[in-house]
Amino acid sequence: MGGSFKILRVFGIDVKIHWTFFLLFVFFGGWGYLQTGNVLGGVLMTALILVLFVFVLLHEFGHALVALRQGIDVPDITLLPIGGLARLKTLPERPWDEVKIAIAGPAVNFALAALLYLPAYLLFGVSPLTLPAPELLAEGRIHSAGLILNYLGLMNIILGVFNMIPAFPMDGGRILRGLLATRFGPVRATDISSAVGQFFAFAFFVFGLLSGNFLLALIAVFIFFGAMGESQIVRQRELMRGLTVADVMGNKRRTETVTPYHNFGQVLDAVVHGYQEDFPVVEEDGRLVGMITRDEIFKAAHSSDRWLNVRDLMRTDFPTISPEADLFTEGYQLLQENNIRAVPVVEEGELVGMLTIDDIQQASLLRQLPK
Repeated sequence: MGGSFKILRVFGIDVKIHWTFFLLFVFFGGWGYLQTGNVLGGVLMTALILVLFVFVLLHEFGHALVALRQGIDVPDITLLPIGGLARLKTLPERPWDEVKIAIAGPAVNFALAALLYLPAYLLFGVSPLTLPAPELLAEGRIHSAGLILNYLGLMNIILGVFNMIPAFPMDGGRILRGLLATRFGPVRATDISSAVGQFFAFAFFVFGLLSGNFLLALIAVFIFFGAMGESQIVRQRELMRGLTVADVMGNKRRTETVTPYHNFGQVLDAVVHGYQEDFPVVEEDGRLVGMITRDEIFKAAHSSDRWLNVRDLMRTDFPTISPEADLFTEGYQLLQENNIRAVPVVEEGELVGMLTIDDIQQASLLRQLPK
């Protein structure tokens, strides 16, 4: 995800933080200072937000570790102001796998709540039913450590319950989709879950605006567009099921190539007057040695530097794909993850064609979407 940076790696999963995450510390630190009138109040509020996101991170690891057990790669977990996101390399194929992965996150929070409530009760006599009211502490009727444990337990209960709301793509919505998919199939189940999620998103948004809870309104926007995006991804997956890259790629005869020795004017003319936007760079013996894209060409055209030939501009660190690769899990995902429009298709070291975003979009011409 753009704007994120890695802070650590656990179980082979990169943990990243989006830069906007730090806006939470500024906002809640300032709010704590204004409420208490001293710096300590701001520091304590910032520490509380930090602890909350430790619980969010553990929640996401619940999803990630179960996904790994199901054979699904999890490249990273990203912390955002509105929560966390464990990115799965592929979507679960079996409905019950999705249910297991989705329920693991809230299960972690409920387990954490039990681990926090237990010492609060056994060591300090604070019942889980006791609301963490500050006046109880001020009156000396409750131990401060017990109050803190009780409050942290309540935070996990709220996290777990909130995520179980059937508002797709939240955990509850994913559980709902998994259960529906056992009866209606993935596309119809996703359509129903998305509609339910968008209904909840609208309700959250209105309530957030009326109550002045703008964070809830922001979460509602995330849910609304997340439900739409997830629905499109599932449709694309079903549309491409069983297709390989070779089924849709542009073949070598249609793929225009350049050599490292083409001058800049030639390749610029090819972009301006041709249909192709990205060009494989091949040596005279047919070896693929680089890629040059439209964006790089246009950027160079507006630069004050003088570029003599393609070798000066081409990229040598570029992905390739096999023609036998699965169109969705490998081809589509490769284009999305690298934010590129085209990838060279290589067989036994030889360029055999190009796979482009347009090729994938035209896959709908090959078959009808299953009901």
